Amino acid sequence: MKSFFRALYEVIGLPQPSSETPVYREVIFPNIGLLNIGITLALLVLFYLVINRYMRVATFSRPRHWALFLGLNALIAFVIVIAQASGQNVESHSYIYWLALLNAIYAALFFFVFSLIFRKLSVNASTTPF
Repeated sequence: MKSFFRALYEVIGLPQPSSETPVYREVIFPNIGLLNIGITLALLVLFYLVINRYMRVATFSRPRHWALFLGLNALIAFVIVIAQASGQNVESHSYIYWLALLNAIYAALFFFVFSLIFRKLSVNASTTPF
């Protein structure tokens, strides 16, 4: 699993400064990857199953509502990286912000892909996002 997240997050280059590379590879990359997927799935369950299936809030099934959850997911993913980096006491560097941006992009991509699966489980939002 660590090698999967390492390959996923080292697309933008090796962690900087190089003395911090083991901390990124062993702790930060797996943590942010698993949190990213977990939070994405939780938001999808909230949007498709809780709000649009069990609560049947017909007015909250439009594409703009889906985009709101997508943006919230990306924002949470961005903040997670900064929190993980500060929690591991790594040196502040611009790499952290590039990693946070990449994680937000991955979160949006995961949200979109998993939406194609979860939308079939919803009553009101079965056609959201398209």
